[in-house]
Amino acid sequence: MSLANDSVLWALMAYALAIATSGLLLRYFPALQRLLSHPGQSRYASVDGLRGYLAFGVFVHHMAIIWVFLHTGVFDVPKSKFYAQIGLASVALFFMITGFLFWGRLMEKRRDFDWLAFAVSRVFRLYPLYLPLLVLVIFSVFYIQDWTFKDAPLQVAGQIMSWLIFDRPDINQYPQTGIMISNVTWTLNYEVFFYMSLPLFGMVFLYRRNWRQTVLCLLGIYALYQLVGWEHSLKKHFLMSFLGGVAAAYWVRQPRLAAWSKTPLAGGIALIVLLLVITQFQKSFAFLPLVLLTLVFSIIASGHTLFGALTLRSIRWMGEISYSTYLLHGFLIWLMIQRTPLILPFDTTEPLTFVMLGALCCCLLIIVSSLTFLYIEKPGMNAGKKVVDWLRQRAQVRAKA
Repeated sequence: MSLANDSVLWALMAYALAIATSGLLLRYFPALQRLLSHPGQSRYASVDGLRGYLAFGVFVHHMAIIWVFLHTGVFDVPKSKFYAQIGLASVALFFMITGFLFWGRLMEKRRDFDWLAFAVSRVFRLYPLYLPLLVLVIFSVFYIQDWTFKDAPLQVAGQIMSWLIFDRPDINQYPQTGIMISNVTWTLNYEVFFYMSLPLFGMVFLYRRNWRQTVLCLLGIYALYQLVGWEHSLKKHFLMSFLGGVAAAYWVRQPRLAAWSKTPLAGGIALIVLLLVITQFQKSFAFLPLVLLTLVFSIIASGHTLFGALTLRSIRWMGEISYSTYLLHGFLIWLMIQRTPLILPFDTTEPLTFVMLGALCCCLLIIVSSLTFLYIEKPGMNAGKKVVDWLRQRAQVRAKA
């Protein structure tokens, strides 16, 4: 058996376990159901459901990578097109969701766009969960190294500071520290670039005052492009994914396109094209697969549920907890697959053992992500709203003084 080369059955089984776990949580903990809006109440309910499939797809992708690593000692994208694309296409679609939602909001609000709330909400969306994860990583490193400094304390502090801006240098000489979290934070660099450049893009394409302002904004975008590439230069083919989301924002505002996108024909085309991308392409971040994924995403963003697959309660809950699922799954894989065999007599290179631990990971991931969403993410988002209110009140007091 090889997850990298065999049937998609293993991925389907993993999804089934995750969906079943999500469904059981909703059944036995009714309070969770109250956090789910009715599909008809959410403007982009299909996009909300899509997030659940995407975040879990990245988990499946990294499980395939770990299976290959256990047998070759090399961390690399699986040779199987499906197991490679289920992760890469998921990330591309995540970028499209970001571009779609925020560019669409900017199109609607234009000069009334609340930049203060936007900036604060992004900080309180990314960091409340990321900071505890970083603490776990640091704790794990020093626990494994018997609480000794192999680098100077100031050097370790610098390494941690780099992690705070989503870079992943080795901490205290622990080799490939980023593997502890499957190096997932590379995508957050691109998210941060999009957030920071959004007002500049808005001034170029939506506000359009004069040519001097346009030139200055374009120079600012280029400066951000260089600045935000902390780990490496931001890759243009990754950034193209956001353009797919921007294109979808225009697509859904065209009545004829939006109406056609809700038809069974459009849904069938979306499914066929999606299957084509994840089974026939080795890469998602190339022109043709990105164009095809943009078509798929535009149909979904217009409201097509892919025949109900995107509006299942269990999937919508997985969509709610998708950030936790995405951010935490790497640490769970590292803990269960790479550290557990050092304590218990498990041989994770054995197919049956790997599958059993993988199944346990599927269930634990949904449970842990639900807990962190409830007790870390939600309070963090609420804290962000309170900070915005406090800043506004403070500004009003200063204005009156």
